[in-house]
Amino acid sequence: MKTTLTQIGIIMLVSGFLALVANTVHPRKIPWVQDWSNLVEGKAREAGIKVVPLSVALNKHRMGQSVFIDARPAKEFAAGHISGAVSVPFQELDDHFFTLGQLVDAGKELVPYCKNRDCDDGLMLAKELQAMGAGNVVLYIDGFELWAKHGGAVER
Repeated sequence: MKTTLTQIGIIMLVSGFLALVANTVHPRKIPWVQDWSNLVEGKAREAGIKVVPLSVALNKHRMGQSVFIDARPAKEFAAGHISGAVSVPFQELDDHFFTLGQLVDAGKELVPYCKNRDCDDGLMLAKELQAMGAGNVVLYIDGFELWAKHGGAVER
């Protein structure tokens, strides 16, 4: 029993060491520490999607020329959402394909959003809208939580 545990320990140490060496020399290594605070924003910029903060989104909403699209689950949308927003939960995208097509064809600026800066459903929806041919997609990065906190128009 003692021999088996010793062998397991040795195997784990050798495996860990080999994994460390492999990660160190690999061109796409996994970082030990990463700043996750702007991950979604960085991915949006890499995808060529314009990102707007709360102040810009509030102005776009006041002007009324943009369609805000809520990518959160339907239950969260029902609990509260940006006034006039359309619900297209990213997790149920296939069920809302017709709605997405209508939004793309409308020719208006499309502003998907999610819960907060850490939620990537808005980004994924923005990418899908781009893939469908929408050239006027702007991601509202700060999400519904900050919108509601700072007095943006909300419907329940």
